[in-house]
Amino acid sequence: MRILFYLPVVTPWWFDRIVAPLIDRLVQHGEVHVMVPPLWHGTGIGAEQLAGVVAAELVQWHILDGEDHPRLRSGGEPFDDLVDLVHAIGPDICLCRSADLDTPSRFPGIVRYLMEAGFPPFPAGAEWLVLREHPFDHCVIPALGEADKEALHGGTAELWSAVERIVAAQAHPDGLRDEEGRGADELVLALPLEYENAENFFSLHRPHANSAALVSELAEAVDDGVRLAVTDHPLNLLHCDRSPLEAAVAQHADRVRLVPPKRRGQRPTISVVRASDGMIVSNSKVISIGAFLGKPILRLSNHESGRWLNAYSDLRAFLGGLRDGAPKVPAKDEAKTFFALHAANNIIDLNHQDMDGRLILDMVETPVDPRRWPAGISRYAASHPDIFQ
Repeated sequence: MRILFYLPVVTPWWFDRIVAPLIDRLVQHGEVHVMVPPLWHGTGIGAEQLAGVVAAELVQWHILDGEDHPRLRSGGEPFDDLVDLVHAIGPDICLCRSADLDTPSRFPGIVRYLMEAGFPPFPAGAEWLVLREHPFDHCVIPALGEADKEALHGGTAELWSAVERIVAAQAHPDGLRDEEGRGADELVLALPLEYENAENFFSLHRPHANSAALVSELAEAVDDGVRLAVTDHPLNLLHCDRSPLEAAVAQHADRVRLVPPKRRGQRPTISVVRASDGMIVSNSKVISIGAFLGKPILRLSNHESGRWLNAYSDLRAFLGGLRDGAPKVPAKDEAKTFFALHAANNIIDLNHQDMDGRLILDMVETPVDPRRWPAGISRYAASHPDIFQ
């Protein structure tokens, strides 16, 4: 078996914590090739990353250090020579960390994207990952029989109930509805923002250039009976210049409220979505919060959403449904199926002793397998024992 890692937008942190352990596991089961550029804009690797791969001498390295290597991050070009090289290698499996989706679509074999495994409000491990056929197709559930769904629901019922209790115990954010002069019938819409640092080349798939542009456009598109409750990505608070966002919020202060964390490390998005009438998202995985809470969702994206989300794609229709009092909402039973399947079937926890190369390859080759579910649920429970008490 030949396994190719194609990693134009891997960060050093991701390589050290996730990719290197994957390489060390998979090199025992096949011929491993790694295509990765040198460091640029927080992506790529350096000598420290190579030194962190225990099995580095068993890997065939392809350092993509040509003059055009910065363009690998965003694509838009054919890269025929690179694609020819991949075909010459002839991988059976391609594991990608790439914001350019066109180039990997021309690769042979099974192509999967290495993506973060977070699915809030369910807790996740920082070093967990999932394998995605399409990085931004969110909450899509494969065809499952009723018996499989019942098995998933039964195996995770305690988990679902525990997360419901945790979410219900969170205090509502202050001031979203009770400020002087605001009408009681005002619509409050949660607007969680995405990570915007220079290393996040996945942002090229958003319909807006940046968060400030998104906030301004939405504020100008809604009327005075709508309040946008904005929460920023926690990494933006640490690494980004937020002055353009703050200026956009100030310019539209009558329609936009920026809800900050009350303390360091606190993430207010769950409580804001819970207190809101609906939520607006693009490609963020926090769409799962709206799914869990049964909130109407407006998704601004060209990528697929699970049909059970009943997500809107048009702002006017979204607001109309909310004001009519009968908006489309996610199906609760399907929400339970989605979260259960994610926990039982999809998560690769590299800190667990059972997560060896053979199991990872099985997850690549057989994306859905009920035989894996009991062990998957057990691994999840072991990683978060506090919520199973």
